[in-house]
Amino acid sequence: MSVSEIHLKDLMTRSMAGDEAAYRLLLEDIARLVRGHVGRLLSRARAANTADVEDIVQDVLIAVHTRRHTYDPGYPVGAWIHAISRHKVIDHLRARTRAGTSLPIDDLEDLLPAPEEAADAVWDVARVLERLPPALRRPFAAVKLEGRSIAEAARTAGMSETALKVAIHRGMKRLSLIFGTDRGRA
Repeated sequence: MSVSEIHLKDLMTRSMAGDEAAYRLLLEDIARLVRGHVGRLLSRARAANTADVEDIVQDVLIAVHTRRHTYDPGYPVGAWIHAISRHKVIDHLRARTRAGTSLPIDDLEDLLPAPEEAADAVWDVARVLERLPPALRRPFAAVKLEGRSIAEAARTAGMSETALKVAIHRGMKRLSLIFGTDRGRA
């Protein structure tokens, strides 16, 4: 399941109005999105391990819970979540550095886009993915954006792993043709 900005905004709006079921779904979707995003960021910083990723996911969920009243509905929920995640990753890496663990934190700012860039990216990615049919969009988003494994995404989509890989490849191929980046590769 791809988590769109529209879906997140709907869940956020409903949860802020007191809908407990929407709030539970919002937190589940945020956890899935943040888990993939944080895993990629920590991998790029050469500091990834499952326990650290889960710690940061929990920190993000707590921050969302305690600060949801600060969310401005005029802005993308995804960008707001991204900004929180970004700060939690930085805090985590700083804490590990202070604890004596050597991490390449000096280059961290280069690894993490600024929140305003993330807001633009959320909207750009959503617009780009709208150009794909749902049968290609969902597998592509699950693996490439949400960070799910092929096995997990295939299981969730009710597809074989091979069929999911084919759908992702076709989605990438179609996007490359749409945006003129195809260089004759099949």
